[in-house]
Amino acid sequence: MTILPIDEINALGDRLRVHFDDEGKIKSRQDCEAIIDELEDLFLLAYANGATATNAELGTAEMPSVDAVDAAVYAAVAGETWRDRVYGYYESGGTLYDIRRIAETDATRIYNQGAVDAVVANGLQGSTSKRWQTMEDDRVRDTHSYLQGMVVPFGERFYSYDGDSAQFPGGFELPENNINCRCVVEVIRG
Repeated sequence: MTILPIDEINALGDRLRVHFDDEGKIKSRQDCEAIIDELEDLFLLAYANGATATNAELGTAEMPSVDAVDAAVYAAVAGETWRDRVYGYYESGGTLYDIRRIAETDATRIYNQGAVDAVVANGLQGSTSKRWQTMEDDRVRDTHSYLQGMVVPFGERFYSYDGDSAQFPGGFELPENNINCRCVVEVIRG
C-alpha cells in the first residue's frame, strides 16, 4: 500500500493542535520550533515514501542520495523555504490552517520529487514515462483535472491549459497551481 502525503498530513493535524492558542495562533517561538520539527519529519517521510512507491512500481531498489533528499526537502520555492514560511506565519499570527497548507503543499512537492529522483537513482530516465494522478474528488482544481491520467516521457513536462508546466505535481511555475495540491506522479516503465 502506498502512503500518500495526505495520509500523513491528516495525522499531523492532531499533533500540531497543542502548539496553538485559543485564538488559533502559534503560542510561542518554542512551539514554532516544535512545528518545524514535526514538518521536517513529515517531509523526510514524504520523500522516502515517494521514492519507495516508485521503486515498488518499477521493481527497483536504488534510493536517491542524501544530497538529493536535502535538495528536495530544503529547496527554496519563490525565494523561501518552508521553514521561512512557518517563521513568517508565526511572526504574523498564522493559524493551524496556514501551517496545514504549508504541510500539504510541500509534502506533495517533496513526495513527487522523491518519486522522480528514484527513477534517476536507478538510471531509468530513458525507459520510463510519467502519469499525472489526481485524487479525483471535488477539491481537484480544473488545471489539475485537465492533467488527470496524462502520460508524458520521463524527461518531459506536464502542460496545463493555463500555460503553466511542471515536471511533477507540486512543481508548477505558478504558486496557485501548487498550493494545496494533492496529486501524485506515477512512473511507468516503457
